[in-house]
Amino acid sequence: MRDIIASLPDQISAATRSSAKARFPVEEAQRIFLVGMGGSAIAGDVFAAWAADRSKVPIQVVRDYRLPSYARSEDLLVAVSYSGNTEETLAATAQGIKLGCRAIAITSGGTLAELARKNDFSTFRIPTGLPPRGAFGHLFGTLAAISREWTVTEGGDELAGAVAHLKELRTRLRPESGMRSNRAKSLAVRIKPTVPIMYAAPPFSAIARRWQTQLNENSKVLAFSSAFPEADHNELVGWMEDPRSRTHRPILLRDRDEAPEMRRQLDITVSLMKQKVKVEQIQDEGPTLLSRLLGTLYLGDYVSLYLAVLRRVDPLVLKPIQALKAKLAESHRTS
Repeated sequence: MRDIIASLPDQISAATRSSAKARFPVEEAQRIFLVGMGGSAIAGDVFAAWAADRSKVPIQVVRDYRLPSYARSEDLLVAVSYSGNTEETLAATAQGIKLGCRAIAITSGGTLAELARKNDFSTFRIPTGLPPRGAFGHLFGTLAAISREWTVTEGGDELAGAVAHLKELRTRLRPESGMRSNRAKSLAVRIKPTVPIMYAAPPFSAIARRWQTQLNENSKVLAFSSAFPEADHNELVGWMEDPRSRTHRPILLRDRDEAPEMRRQLDITVSLMKQKVKVEQIQDEGPTLLSRLLGTLYLGDYVSLYLAVLRRVDPLVLKPIQALKAKLAESHRTS
């Protein structure tokens, strides 16, 4: 997992090079559906957050067996499944094919690749041998490369700058970097005795979810994520009035370009929370939005690795998910 996490900038570079010539115009599409689950869907979340303010049509991530009722034949469907065997993704993709949607597959193989071959739609092959959450760079980089005609501005320069930023961060976050200069190590130590709860406002909400899922899967801990400003209309009460809040740790992902009203609200929220609990505030210093999105994500990946080390657990193995999938497969055979 150490090597997989370190490879993020290299994965993005490799994916953008291999898919650089692909072009998929929006044409008559009213929306673009990114269909996926788990680690595969996170790449769609982050891509949609990055592209949100410059996309020609709405981009929607679908985590379900079915597409929304408003899906139409002219819409574009991008099926993202690292394994190629995710049953929810396969079911939604099959529905999209029946509707007549234009489809694209991003996968390492499996049933999805076969479905794409039989229905003659484009497939972008991702290298095998990784856990889905460890293929984020390949999945995100492919989405960024094939989406050039989905947005009103070109994101290539921003992507290259983000890769350079990640490589610089890698030097500071790698295991060889000492505790005093390694933000990921020191944060892992601080949150080890707590239940971490990640918070962010758009467009960083997807990054908060990535932190949560990496802590869930790599560190084997309960962790949760939520979004502002909604959390201030309900969860703030729990932080202020539930004595159990002291066993939890709010981690706020901030950004220098927060809207003035959001910055004011978050600053007030932090001041209130600090009356009851210690609050962690995370902010990346990258030069562009994408560099800060991916830089904040990268920090969370390393935090999950170091928390796994502190807890003496194997960050690669996911026994509960393996058990779930085995039982699902068994129920299909017996039904």
